[in-house]
Amino acid sequence: MIGDGSLWALSMPSHTPGSTFYLARTTDGPVLLTGDTCHTRWGWDHAVTPGTYTADHGVNSESLGQLLALAELAESTTVYVGHGLSGTDARVAAQGQSSR
Repeated sequence: MIGDGSLWALSMPSHTPGSTFYLARTTDGPVLLTGDTCHTRWGWDHAVTPGTYTADHGVNSESLGQLLALAELAESTTVYVGHGLSGTDARVAAQGQSSR
């Protein structure tokens, strides 16, 4: 549930042109949806960007670094990675509890 109604959709150069990430302020704390900046939980945990089809790996890597830093601003940030996953498989532990 959105806590105060705050939901931001922000441009983030990454895997595909026009990529976007989302940040919501919820009743359970901040929630970050990485979009195409990071596809997998393993990629998030190891700061690895998507592979073969990424147009500019340097830009994608910089964007992922910015999202990792953003998630660390609040210990209770919950992160959901890109696509191809559903439910709890897509959820990364709250930053204060992750393996990073």
